Amino acid sequence: MSAHAKPRMIVRASGLFADSITFVPMAHDRFATLRQSLPRIWKLLSELEPTFRIQTVSEIDGDFIERNDIRGILWDVDGTLMSYHAKDIDQQFPHIRALFRDGPARHAILSNCDEVRFDVLAGMFPEVPVVRGYATPNEPVFRYKLGGTDTHSPEEIQHILSHNGVQIRKPSGELIRYGMQLLGVDDPDAMLMVGDQYLTDIASANLAGARSAKVPTFRRETFPFPIRVSQRVERVLYALRTSRSPRRH
Repeated sequence: MSAHAKPRMIVRASGLFADSITFVPMAHDRFATLRQSLPRIWKLLSELEPTFRIQTVSEIDGDFIERNDIRGILWDVDGTLMSYHAKDIDQQFPHIRALFRDGPARHAILSNCDEVRFDVLAGMFPEVPVVRGYATPNEPVFRYKLGGTDTHSPEEIQHILSHNGVQIRKPSGELIRYGMQLLGVDDPDAMLMVGDQYLTDIASANLAGARSAKVPTFRRETFPFPIRVSQRVERVLYALRTSRSPRRH
């Protein structure tokens, strides 16, 4: 069994889940992330400052990881490692696969994608866990796929979705904490979330007390118009936020 593989885990809220999300139906709604964030937008505006501002994913290499004492990395995908719904990591970032296999940290994928794209990503990244979460009427359920192995059967997922289960979407501190647990990282300061969006990737890390690396959206023009509108709103919100110092360097 891979070093990443662990038994299925169902984690009870126990008060920790409250900061994670405003629940939204699981649907192909390209404004869902923005809409779910609006009820707590003032809190989120104080959680948008990244630890690192990086011009390209190419800068996140073994030296960067070791220099900053990073032990675990959660990666956003579309707009971070590739264009929108591409079929593989962009050729501009050939070192990423080597990092996944042999790098000094452990890695996982964390995307706000739908169920179909989740399956695609699991096939695209067989060497690392692809992480997902669901809110149910009783307790949050966390899931990952790794190398063809799924912590939950199709029947279990169908049961969750047909019984008022909804996707846990970034921004979510609880998703980051689950990623830490999965990757065996105890110290939030040793955990890094890499992504192109302030409101999802950076806010998630800050909600969990982890570190974050903000990269420019890769090939923004490939994203559907509604998503580009949402991204534009996010950039305006960031520009309007109260000025704060970066959390950690």
